[in-house]
Amino acid sequence: MTEPRVAIIGAGPSGLAAAWQLRDAPVAVTVFEKSRGVAGRAASRTRHGARFDYGANYIKLSSPELEQLVRQQLPVDDLVQIPGNVSTFDKSGHIAPGDPAYNRQAKWTYASGISTLGKHLAAASAADLRLVTRVTALRADAKGWHIATEDATGGENMAFDAVLMTSPAPQSRDILASSDIAGIDLPTIDTALAKARYHQQWCFALGFQQPLESRPDSFALINSDREHRIAWLSFEHDKPGRQLGGSTVIMVQMSPAWSERHIDARAEELLPEVRGAALSLLGLDDRPVDWFDSQRWRYAHPYESADSDGLSVAERQGLFFAGDALVGKGRVGESMITGLRVAERIAAQLVR
Repeated sequence: MTEPRVAIIGAGPSGLAAAWQLRDAPVAVTVFEKSRGVAGRAASRTRHGARFDYGANYIKLSSPELEQLVRQQLPVDDLVQIPGNVSTFDKSGHIAPGDPAYNRQAKWTYASGISTLGKHLAAASAADLRLVTRVTALRADAKGWHIATEDATGGENMAFDAVLMTSPAPQSRDILASSDIAGIDLPTIDTALAKARYHQQWCFALGFQQPLESRPDSFALINSDREHRIAWLSFEHDKPGRQLGGSTVIMVQMSPAWSERHIDARAEELLPEVRGAALSLLGLDDRPVDWFDSQRWRYAHPYESADSDGLSVAERQGLFFAGDALVGKGRVGESMITGLRVAERIAAQLVR
């Protein structure tokens, strides 16, 4: 008897967690990812010999299930807990101690970068991972679900028994708008996905060859009143084992309001303002950076969630959803939980 086939669109934390959860089920899992790497916004990059996290900075293991998965089920030789606290700053740049309850929560990453989490999940799931494969549409017929891709080499000739969509809600809406699916209430699904609203965000890595003379007694700063140009600033060298090629690396995530105003600008044009704002916040005179890198996130993280009940109408027909769109916040751990839960429902439906 042929094993049921499951297609997962998106190799972010939720999609990979779902693939991992299905690892022991008698199903064949194929993951389609448009990028060259895995882990979505749990992303790492190397520039000028420095390794840094340019999306999510850490993961909080906020449930026993996540704790067991990350610290017992996956390799831990590279897993590190970030020491130090997160301080706050207001619109004037005044720095104050952070919330004690927040700071008591352990914050985890990997010495080799937070994207290692995705690599571990992918390896442990043993799923068929297809990178650089952009899904453009779905098609359903009597044989099952088919995946159309941009280069026509995806899953069009494969019949899947279930499809799990984990991409950002606007991207999922685009895919479904181009899809040929009979018997599914697509208007209800589209309305449910449209409720998810996303912040846009510019992220900059600023590299200095010389150590900075001044810095707060914490590994990161977060804006408390949401009225500063900077939303988050952190120091990569506070992450144990992090290789930085001799540089001091500051990660600067600009505020959603500032990012939206500048979302179509060139990074080189924005660098002087970003550098100046970061150094001013640290009480330092403006100076050139030795190198920089940047990432423009058009769907950085949701601030309003999709309608989970509206999305569930298609599950009987084999169409499922997971990801931070269902959470309404950009939280790696909570996004993973949505993947674990939906995988359980998929297995229960396909394996009888």
